[in-house]
Amino acid sequence: MVREADPGEAAAIDLHVVTAEVARTPGRAPALELHIGRHDGASHDFEVSRSVPAEPDLLAELSMARAQGRALRGADPAGVIGPVPHEWVAERGRHWLTVWQGLTDDREHAVFMVVTACRMWRFAVEGVHCSKGEAAAWALRREPSLDVVRQAVAGDEVDERGLADLLALALRETGVAGFRA
Repeated sequence: MVREADPGEAAAIDLHVVTAEVARTPGRAPALELHIGRHDGASHDFEVSRSVPAEPDLLAELSMARAQGRALRGADPAGVIGPVPHEWVAERGRHWLTVWQGLTDDREHAVFMVVTACRMWRFAVEGVHCSKGEAAAWALRREPSLDVVRQAVAGDEVDERGLADLLALALRETGVAGFRA
């Protein structure tokens, strides 16, 4: 299924498999039964993980699936996936924003860091899950001086100082006092 799936405009496809119990009552670091990822449109290069006892990054995936997922068969996602506390998802986002502060010279992943930082920032402030493009547009409306976001959206080389400034701004606004959802 992952090999044949059309990613559309997405750069990757990730299939996460969890037990019904994990879906019903997600914890801070839910267990993951299986992950299959296909990145950069390659139909032959897969990332596979099995029986991961704790996967904190899965929180955002469960939260997004509950809020915006659609059932291909069976019950609606909101009826199958239990609530994921906003604070947990925002906290995990702040974890990555902090890690990325030490990686602003990583040119290969700079665009990803910019647009994903925008997604994390918007979710923490408004509780809204959205695409990277929508998050970038939101960030520019909020702070029009963020040329680094324009660079990332255009696929241009991302300014290292601009990335550092964006990460610092997103961290400031996603702090505990920044929660509005």
